[in-house]
Order: sequence, then C-alpha cells, then structure tokens
Amino acid sequence: MADLNKPIAPSSFYLEFSGVCEGEKSVFKNVNIPDYTPKVQGGQQAIGTTKGGKTMWQVNSAGFEGLFTFDCVCIASGDGDSTSKKLYEWFENCLPASNGGKSKWGNNKKEGSITAYDTDGQEIAKWQFVESWPSKYKCADLDVTADAYIEETYTITCEKFNRVM
Repeated sequence: MADLNKPIAPSSFYLEFSGVCEGEKSVFKNVNIPDYTPKVQGGQQAIGTTKGGKTMWQVNSAGFEGLFTFDCVCIASGDGDSTSKKLYEWFENCLPASNGGKSKWGNNKKEGSITAYDTDGQEIAKWQFVESWPSKYKCADLDVTADAYIEETYTITCEKFNRVM
C-alpha cells in the first residue's frame, strides 16, 4: 500500500495562467483535473485467427482523445485586479467578434500550471498545460435569497496537459 505520510490536501492548490492570473492575487475556489481518455487503434476488428479458432486482436495506443478541458471557479468581483476580472478579459479576447469578443484567440493562448501542496505547504504534485484558452463562461444565478457569493465558472481548453511532479 502507498505511504500516505504526506497526503495531498484537496484544499491546498494554486492555479496560474501566465500573463493573466499570477501571484498572490490569483485566487480560485476550485479546479478539476481533466480526464485522460486514450485513443486506441485496431480494436474495432480482429486481425486474424490461429489454430484452434482463437481470434487475434491487435490494439495500439494512438495518444489521447482530442483536447483537454478543465473547469476553474472564482468568486465574481468588479475589482480590476481580481481573478474574476482578469479571466473575463481573457475570455473576451478569445471570443470571436461575431459573438461580441475581440477576436484575438490566436494571440491569447496561454500556458499555466496547477500546483498541489501537502499538509506542510510543500509542493507535492504539479500539472502543466500549454496552448490554453477559456472556451466557456458561466456565472451563477442572481438570487436575493442566496447566502453565498456569486461564483464564475470558466472552462479552460488546452492542447497539452501533463503531470510533471
């Protein structure tokens, strides 16, 4: 069994996007790690049969299915230095002009990382991603009976996502 002397605490993490959300002012409520779904080739049909009528299959790995996506949640804020404001500006820059954006998607793909910490505050796991952009935005409903802050959820799409530590 694995040694769990220094477990990863799910509440101790840091998410950054280069040039958008970095440093102490980068504040996120939660983030999920994308699924890795492998592509396989050759499993659709048999390649032959052998003595005794045993069917032969050849399955090979062909990388991963499409792009990686993950969601990150921040608290809505009108402060110009807030994570909320910076992410929305990035989202707007990547949005096509036909949808009210600034059509600067190609120039606004970013790299970043998610770092997890152990209970002593030491880095214990890290995931890096490149060629990422916000592909979806959702704001929580406004409700006079709510007892929480407004949360914004951004779906981030990236071309590569790897655990490096």
